[in-house]
Amino acid sequence: MQNHSNGEAMLDGVPVTPMTEIYWDLFVPFHVSDAHDAMVETVKGRSNVELFTATVYDKDSCAPSGRFDVAIDASSGDGCGMYRSLMLVRESGELHDLATPPLWYQAEKPQDVVVKVFKFLTDMQFFENLDAFTNHVVSHHEAEVNGQIH
Repeated sequence: MQNHSNGEAMLDGVPVTPMTEIYWDLFVPFHVSDAHDAMVETVKGRSNVELFTATVYDKDSCAPSGRFDVAIDASSGDGCGMYRSLMLVRESGELHDLATPPLWYQAEKPQDVVVKVFKFLTDMQFFENLDAFTNHVVSHHEAEVNGQIH
């Protein structure tokens, strides 16, 4: 991970591009083994949870940029969602699973959860500042690996 002189996050010289508009495709079920650790932890103990995912695309380039993962608990009417993006650092060969914290809302369908998660993230300008988020997560991970964070 490098920082360009303008502060933008760079992965092996390729900038992490902020996105101004995104869209996502249809939700499909996925298995808990493919879920992020934070999602697994947050749904632990809930017996009636279904997991769904939808690929997220950048509107300008139409390139896949991540995914929304959603857990729906039909018995409680709760839904949990998070945004995830995989970043490969070519230099080290490390794959970073960058994920927002799981956010819970009252919801019956995956789409209802994502609309609320999306609103939360856009209100905080998450997608416009994706480079700063990436820089923070990867730098934090590198510090942990190097024993600088306990």
